[in-house]
Amino acid sequence: MIIKPSMRSNFFTNAHPLGSEQFVLEQIKEAKASPPFKGPKNVLIIGGSSGYGLASRIALAFGANANTINVSYESGPKGKRTGSAGYWNNLYFQKHANETNTTHIDFLGDAFGKETKAIITKTIKETFGHVDLVIYSLAAGGRRNEETGDIVQSHIKTMGEPIHGKTIDIKSEKLIDITIDNATDQEIKDTVFVMGGSDWQDWINYLDKAEVLSEQAKTIAYTYIGGPTTQSVYRHGTLGQAKTDLEQKAKTLNTLLAKTYKGEALISSSKAVVSKASIFIPQMPIYVSCLYDVMLKADKHESILAHKYRLFKDMVYGENRLTDKENRIRVDHIEMEPSIQKATNNLMHSLDDNTLFDLKGTKHFLQQFYKISGFGYSNIDYEKDIDLDTLNTSLRDNAQIIE
Repeated sequence: MIIKPSMRSNFFTNAHPLGSEQFVLEQIKEAKASPPFKGPKNVLIIGGSSGYGLASRIALAFGANANTINVSYESGPKGKRTGSAGYWNNLYFQKHANETNTTHIDFLGDAFGKETKAIITKTIKETFGHVDLVIYSLAAGGRRNEETGDIVQSHIKTMGEPIHGKTIDIKSEKLIDITIDNATDQEIKDTVFVMGGSDWQDWINYLDKAEVLSEQAKTIAYTYIGGPTTQSVYRHGTLGQAKTDLEQKAKTLNTLLAKTYKGEALISSSKAVVSKASIFIPQMPIYVSCLYDVMLKADKHESILAHKYRLFKDMVYGENRLTDKENRIRVDHIEMEPSIQKATNNLMHSLDDNTLFDLKGTKHFLQQFYKISGFGYSNIDYEKDIDLDTLNTSLRDNAQIIE
């Protein structure tokens, strides 16, 4: 199969496995070039196939020599379908993590489900005995209500007037108008149910009852705060309500872990990142592009791997933790520097629809958006025919994948 980028409504419908390998290798190379640190031995990552979850896994495996278990809802190749980028990320992570002489297992399934929690807990007991760190980095559009059997959907909406703005149309590389409507009360509740902290709490309670959390066990979940540009749709919208719930659950979990294990539950506010979802938030791609341009010029830009490496090395397991009044770890402090925010805001308001695409930051945004799905690498021949079945079988024969 010759795999070219296939996009519909700003969403890649396919992925290139060889590009996914490069995506993983870029982060591994960066981790191996960084100084090692003392961290957890056994880690469970809920949502570790892409984004900050994958970067966390790589940072801990190659920086702290940790064993990892990841659960993610990914699909492999079938017929004309290439399989998801996250699926190939998992396989290539395992391929290259073999050199660490540590153990890594991937579960492909619904992280929300009780059956998934049961089988992973059983595997922890049999393989590691316990886990020292649980990372909650799940990004999902829907969650099954196990009481009713219904799939509950999340919504990116405001909690006030509809928001009109612009986003980048990736295929044409032009700005297009986008509108986010006002959410109903039910849509707010549904978004909190899917993207809030209840499942994180369920996981920790389940692991606690199964007695697989170690002494001084930690758990961490990721949030985003951001600047004033995206406040109305992010922190003051349905997404913000979900993040507020997540942050509240951290306080409850911290009480449990501190009392029972002398451990802690943490919330970390991450920097703005190129993600599949960011393109659907008005002004967010423009903000991220301008932010990257400003940070690149100031020599303050961090890759996704460097960002998470610094979080674990310096703040979770180091002595340089930065927190705010809500006790959230502010690893996003560079993005939120007043000078960076001011320069980003000024740049956003100085551009027109054409000059935005001349920015180095915008070019970086677009490159990263393609790389998430394995495209845009100059060292890959995208005209080459790929035998997906043979490649998949070869990789899976040397990996621990459980479906």
